[in-house]
Amino acid sequence: MDKTRIVVGASGSTGSLAAVRWAAAEARLRDSELRVVVAYQRRPSGVIASSQAANQAETAKIMHEAVAAARAIAPACEVRGVALPGYAVPALLHAAEEAALLVVGDHGGGRMFGAPTDSVAAQVATQARCSVVVVRGTTDRADGPVVVGVDDDPAADAIIGRAFEEAALRGAPVVAVTAGPASPDTRLEQWQAKFRSVPAQHEYVDGRPDKVMVDSCRQARLAVVGPRRHGYQGVLLGAVGTRLLRRSDCPVLIAR
Repeated sequence: MDKTRIVVGASGSTGSLAAVRWAAAEARLRDSELRVVVAYQRRPSGVIASSQAANQAETAKIMHEAVAAARAIAPACEVRGVALPGYAVPALLHAAEEAALLVVGDHGGGRMFGAPTDSVAAQVATQARCSVVVVRGTTDRADGPVVVGVDDDPAADAIIGRAFEEAALRGAPVVAVTAGPASPDTRLEQWQAKFRSVPAQHEYVDGRPDKVMVDSCRQARLAVVGPRRHGYQGVLLGAVGTRLLRRSDCPVLIAR
C-alpha cells in the first residue's frame, strides 16, 4: 500500500468537486500524491463518431476542472488525472487498491456514477481496502473537534487511535462520544498519554447511538467511525456509520 497516495472520484457534480477540494487539502496536509479518477462509459462500436467525440470531450472537461481545482489548493503536490472505463464503484476501488485513502462526495450526478447517487458512497465505504472519507456537510471548518464514537466493540480502541492521529495532524481536539451513562473507560487516557498535544474529552449522551453521533458532529471537523463487522462483500458499517453517511454535517472517515 502506498501510504502517500490519496485517490478521489470526480464526476462533474457539485458534491464531487467538494470531494476533490477536500482531498487536495488533505494531500497538502499530508504531503501526498493526489490521483483524480473519472469513470466513463465506453460507447458501443456502432455509435456515430460525433457522439463518441462528445463523450470524450465531456470526460476531458470533467477531468480538467477537477485537476485544476486540486492544483489550486495543493500546488506543491503531485496531482494526476486518470480516466477509467466503467462504472464509478469498481473504477474507484481499482484505482485505490494501493492507496492510503479514498475520497468520494456524498452525492453523485454528473457522468461518473453508474449506480443510484446515494449508494455510491456506501458501496465504496464498505468495499474499499483502504480507509474512505465521504465528504459531506460543512467541509471548510477551520476549527472544531474530531469526533469519534466509543462503545464496547473490541475494535473501538484502534478507531480511537485513528481519531487521535487525525486530530494531531489537524491541530484539533478529540471528542469521544458514548451513547449511554458514564462508566469507567481507560482507552481515552491511553491515547491521551501517547498524543499529549491533543486535547480530548469523553462525552456521555443519552439516546440512540446513531442519532447521538449525528448530533455530536454538527460542529465537528471530521467524524471517525469503524466497521462493525465483516460481511461477505466487505465491511458492514452498522447503524451509526450508515446514518453518518446520510446525515453527518461534516466529512466522515471510515477507518480501516
